[in-house]
Amino acid sequence: MLFRKRAWDLMRDDFATVDEAASLAEAVRALRASQKKAPENNVVLVMGKSGGKDVLKGVVSVWTVLAALDENVLRDPELKVAREGDFDKAFARASAVCTHTPLDTHMEPDVPTLKPNDPMPVVLELFLRRRRGWAVVQENGKVLGVILVADLYRELSGDIAAAL
Repeated sequence: MLFRKRAWDLMRDDFATVDEAASLAEAVRALRASQKKAPENNVVLVMGKSGGKDVLKGVVSVWTVLAALDENVLRDPELKVAREGDFDKAFARASAVCTHTPLDTHMEPDVPTLKPNDPMPVVLELFLRRRRGWAVVQENGKVLGVILVADLYRELSGDIAAAL
């Protein structure tokens, strides 16, 4: 079964997107909305225009959101000296400032991509080599879908269990 399955078979064609002009707050809202349908989703695609066509500019993942919070919120000197009652206000203020920054400072522009006909071993190799929890499936520059590491594991573990 390993060589019969393709990226096309694993990908989700319902995925969250935001425009490249969006703020980090908009990406967080899009990610939270997509997680209502698919709780394991951990990525939002950042799309832009080039020559009148939609093109993938990068990705905002839960890791990039957490890194932004660490860098811009948790390291805020005011939070370190805030009393318990003031901490929530200081955290909310720092979070608002952080999430209203442009996406280009937070998105990952180096996106692991697959072609729809890539076989399962190519998909697995990309996930292992790039160490990301997601990959984008594209054909001729058009985004067709997203594969999450949970999708890959579900497929592979099913084959492993069937072989036991």
